[in-house]
Amino acid sequence: MTRLYILNGPDMGRSYKLPDGPTYLGRSIDNDIRIEDKTVSRRHLRIVKKGSSYVLMDLKSRSGTFYNGTYLSSGVDHEVKEAVPIAIGMSVICIGRGPGEEIAPFLDSVELIRESGDQSGIFEVHRERTNQKKLELFYRVAATLSKHSPLGEVLKEILDHTLELLSRIDRGAFILVDPDTEMTTEVISKAYDQSDARTPLYCGDVVERVIKNRRPMVVSNAQSLQEDALADTLKTLNIESVICLPLISGFHTMGAMYFDSRRRLYGFSREDVLLFKDLSRRIVGTLEKARLASDQKA
Repeated sequence: MTRLYILNGPDMGRSYKLPDGPTYLGRSIDNDIRIEDKTVSRRHLRIVKKGSSYVLMDLKSRSGTFYNGTYLSSGVDHEVKEAVPIAIGMSVICIGRGPGEEIAPFLDSVELIRESGDQSGIFEVHRERTNQKKLELFYRVAATLSKHSPLGEVLKEILDHTLELLSRIDRGAFILVDPDTEMTTEVISKAYDQSDARTPLYCGDVVERVIKNRRPMVVSNAQSLQEDALADTLKTLNIESVICLPLISGFHTMGAMYFDSRRRLYGFSREDVLLFKDLSRRIVGTLEKARLASDQKA
């Protein structure tokens, strides 16, 4: 008999047998499978076995049901595949067996999200669609990187997706450098506020340190930063929080991926590092291909 697995959320690790008839899933105790997640609706979705496959129907849930790169329309049957994650509220489930390796970094990142467990507020990132948005970003970036488009267009599209889906981010940039000299060769950047015409749209001190040290840097609260020099720089630039990761290929640093928030403290935390690390690894593969193609033309 096929099973449903809960991969993330308050009920993480549990699994349930799926019978041949309809199975209702939600937060209320009168469901066949109860999910104790406050962002899941009382009766969230219905699962029905049809032949050798299963179909889902979102029951007009408040936070929606995200599957295979898109939100499911409510009241409509959608056939689902084995091992493909389904995000409902802050929980992630799948039918049949565990998810494939390609989705593991996303699950690693969302497992770190807590419900205000830390008094500092750094983990207070619980939102109804946080996991769906991250999962959607994961799918969109993968689709963008699979295109045969010029490198600049690919990186710009990734910035578009990130700023659209992660509303806490105000600005983003890819700073590409010469792997031998580490001198900047190209900058692709974007601001959520299109009227923000300042250049550059990133903190140079942060990027310089990340490239030099080859390590990610996260400042969740610039106001409490102990290092005076960097704190003064971020204050001057009106940056409340920032995350920056190196783009590394073997022994070579190819640049950095940068995002900041000028409106929100604790805009980034530890789970973001895991998610962006995986995205940066995928982006490095695209940078390597672009560099190889350039060398061949030369």
